[in-house]
Amino acid sequence: MMLIIILVILVVLIFRWAYRAHGRDPLDDLPGPPRLPGIGNALEFVNVGPDMLFNTMLKLTSKYGDRFVLKMLNTRVLHTSSPHDVEILLSHSRNITKSTPYTFLESWLGTGLLLSSGNKWHKRRKILTPTFHFNILKSFYVVMEEKSRNLVEVLRQTQGRDVDLLPVLSDFTLYTICETAMGTQLDMDKSAASLEYKNNIMKIGNLLLSRLTRIWLHNDLLYKMSPIGKQFTKCLNIVHSFADNVIANRRRQKMTSTDEVDPEGMKKRMAMLDLLLEAQDKEEIDLEGIREEVNTFMFEGHDTTAIALTFCLMLIADHEDVQERIYEECRQLLDKCEGRPGMSDFSHMRYLDAVIKESLRLYPSVPFIGRRIDEDFYIDDLLVKKDTQVSIHIYSLQRREDLYSEPQLFRPERFLDGEVKHQYGFVPFSAGPRNCIGQRFAMLEMKCALSAIVKEFKLEPRVRSWRPGLASTMILRPLEPVYVRFIPRH
Repeated sequence: MMLIIILVILVVLIFRWAYRAHGRDPLDDLPGPPRLPGIGNALEFVNVGPDMLFNTMLKLTSKYGDRFVLKMLNTRVLHTSSPHDVEILLSHSRNITKSTPYTFLESWLGTGLLLSSGNKWHKRRKILTPTFHFNILKSFYVVMEEKSRNLVEVLRQTQGRDVDLLPVLSDFTLYTICETAMGTQLDMDKSAASLEYKNNIMKIGNLLLSRLTRIWLHNDLLYKMSPIGKQFTKCLNIVHSFADNVIANRRRQKMTSTDEVDPEGMKKRMAMLDLLLEAQDKEEIDLEGIREEVNTFMFEGHDTTAIALTFCLMLIADHEDVQERIYEECRQLLDKCEGRPGMSDFSHMRYLDAVIKESLRLYPSVPFIGRRIDEDFYIDDLLVKKDTQVSIHIYSLQRREDLYSEPQLFRPERFLDGEVKHQYGFVPFSAGPRNCIGQRFAMLEMKCALSAIVKEFKLEPRVRSWRPGLASTMILRPLEPVYVRFIPRH
């Protein structure tokens, strides 16, 4: 029965798009794989999983160049990895709407900063920008430092055995963002609600990935009827319930206490949620808006950073000279600040900064950025019409031979000697008006964790020069576990 429903809906959609009146589009003259009447290239992607999808996009870029077009039913998708095109697209002040796949996140995140556009996006960006001010980041740094010390202890307990990086680092980033975003110590709270929240946050990512790679589940009705959709709804209810309870509890605490210190005399830590509650008091945001932004922080500040740290530690372990240079930089910094670096001290760790950037160049956590065009505009003399979808290939952009010498090599010095010539040739946090609002937060968290690890351990790869296969939907992922050994220095 389900198969019949799927087939009927697909046939209706095909005829609807195939016979809709529309003029010729200038994008049809661009290169790309052959398109079938009515359905374009849709059939080519029906059974393509996340690993195949990523490699398919790399092959298409290699075959058709900087700029090519795919047609999915009646929707044209312009793909580009040209820094010139990327600059025009990302710097545009009005074409800032995210592309269709992002809408699959709406049931979880609502239309917060990540998914909103127009006036709502501008208003939310204005409210949230102070959240990442230097003085606010200082209070978050205290949490990052504590969680980094905890991470070091977890790694010490492995006693030099192989460690599957991603699960360990996912715990670290989840605990960090949970405390900085909501003020909740998920690693200390062993209640059933906290454990359920942690487990279901992990599940949601996998379920979204499953939907994205199954084109028949892009229809909301079919998705809600499917086993994957029902499981997603169940997970979502648990995640939303936990976040709602935290928001309500934090609001009660704020109303009943004016103290800036806790019962033990320690200064209370500021959470992003506290800043949102203050905005609510000023009638700048409502309760639903707070929920949207808290859930958005949890999504954007967890998985992406864990992935970035996984690839960065893999590369550091495989390059002993890089590792020792980071260690020496850490040692010199510790000597200057008497063993306890503050947040501002990390600005002096120029080499560690270059290592992180070079890792993000090779393995950007978000390898593709999508936009839906809201108004006609031109890329040079090419007209890009309203409702066109655009996909920016960050992964391919940052490995271009005309931008980077020997682009496949891990060479942090690129970011010290001025090799990066084009400001839109390195965009792991996007760029322009919709650049990642949390990039300073993410960089600080990574510096804090990496310096703590390299200071205490020598890192060794399981296999020298090994690299995992890659998969991607919204976030880049290794197809196999990435193993590193952590040998105590002392």
